[in-house]
Amino acid sequence: MRFSKYIMAFTLWPFLLVQKCAKDSEETYDEDVVEIRYEADEDVTKAMAIEDWEQFLKQSQQDIDEADTNIGLLEAKIDETDSDEKYTWQEVCDASNLSLLKLKARRAKQNKEFESKINHYDKTFYQQNEFFETQFHHEMNAINKKLSSLFDKMKSGYYK
Repeated sequence: MRFSKYIMAFTLWPFLLVQKCAKDSEETYDEDVVEIRYEADEDVTKAMAIEDWEQFLKQSQQDIDEADTNIGLLEAKIDETDSDEKYTWQEVCDASNLSLLKLKARRAKQNKEFESKINHYDKTFYQQNEFFETQFHHEMNAINKKLSSLFDKMKSGYYK
């Protein structure tokens, strides 16, 4: 019996290791890659800036919807449980929700600013938007990472 446990452990270990490495590489790709549409020396026109901003709005809305869904799932789990971890989960939920609300407000403010300044477009305005987009993605990744970390702990049985 003891021998069969070792055989199973050694035969399953490579598969588990491969899955872990694949998951790590996917996470690194999602978190660290920021798409740069135009080179620094490239002359970005008004039309290019509008296209880039519209693409950002579309992608950021998808990210916001995903975070909203994850927060909703967490709230549902909190309502269903009677465990002691309920308060820890609620803290993560509240912090994520507050961060997301602030990020949505900053995105709306930046969009309003974009719409008001686009008629008098210059390259520095595009650079400011590019900085905002990068900052937005980093903050959104932090929110999603906090939520996914909690979900991973829940799935692993850490909170049992």
